[in-house]
Amino acid sequence: MKNSILISSLVILLSVVGQNISLAGNPKYKLTAENVKLVSSNVYEFDIYLQHVNSGETKFEYVLGQFFFDFNSEIANGGTLTYSIIGSDLPQSLQPRNPTVSGNQLRLAVNSVPPKENLPLISSKSPGTLIAKMRLATSSKSFSDAGLNLKLRSGPENPFTKIFAFIENQIVDITNKDEFSADKISGEESTASLPNEFSLSQNYPNPFNPSTSINYVLPVNGHVSLNIYDVAGREIATLVNDQQSAGNYSVNFDGSSFASGVYFYRLVVSGANQAKSGNFTQVRKMLLIK
Repeated sequence: MKNSILISSLVILLSVVGQNISLAGNPKYKLTAENVKLVSSNVYEFDIYLQHVNSGETKFEYVLGQFFFDFNSEIANGGTLTYSIIGSDLPQSLQPRNPTVSGNQLRLAVNSVPPKENLPLISSKSPGTLIAKMRLATSSKSFSDAGLNLKLRSGPENPFTKIFAFIENQIVDITNKDEFSADKISGEESTASLPNEFSLSQNYPNPFNPSTSINYVLPVNGHVSLNIYDVAGREIATLVNDQQSAGNYSVNFDGSSFASGVYFYRLVVSGANQAKSGNFTQVRKMLLIK
């Protein structure tokens, strides 16, 4: 509750700051939720993109944003819903925070006010800058047959999505409800299909402190081992050592007991169906900074 009050106060303050600034030179944008996919029986993923649409006339330095969606919470199928960020093109300090599920709303709270130097420019190339790649999961084995019905909240009822830019040395609320579409949702909400190839994603966040998520995909059943190594090649942690079914997986690595530095994580899948390219091994690098 305390965090909600602080966030609301921040948004109100910033709105007042921007009230006396002309909108004539403000950047215009298109905000979309794209690539909505049911990646496994109990996990949805989708991307939030922000595109600068009048780049020939204005500069769009992104400074703050809060992003809210309505959705059908009945998809939980009796389970508990969790909402999380699994990727972003924005610097860590500018990424929206505290993803939460509240009734029939998915909420991403506003980030802290950053220094005005080196603010990111929002891309004018479609689909724009990836604000956040989101994951919605249920603790049940699968979602219900009800549709996700994802829809951006554009007001006037609070809370709703708001966007702020840095213009003429001031933070300005550029949210334009007259041009804001609450229905720009694209993607698939149909039955999930199994992945057709192995993959090991870059951990997120990276660099990290103290924990990070590692995602991987199995197109077939197999024995999976996921281990962490230091720069000397010594195994320092085992995250997974088990038989797993085909699907999408996410594992958390807690580096709080390890020193800052470069580490490697290695995924090995054995006993896989040869029709799916046989066994699989991949290594990626990550950076722990304390």
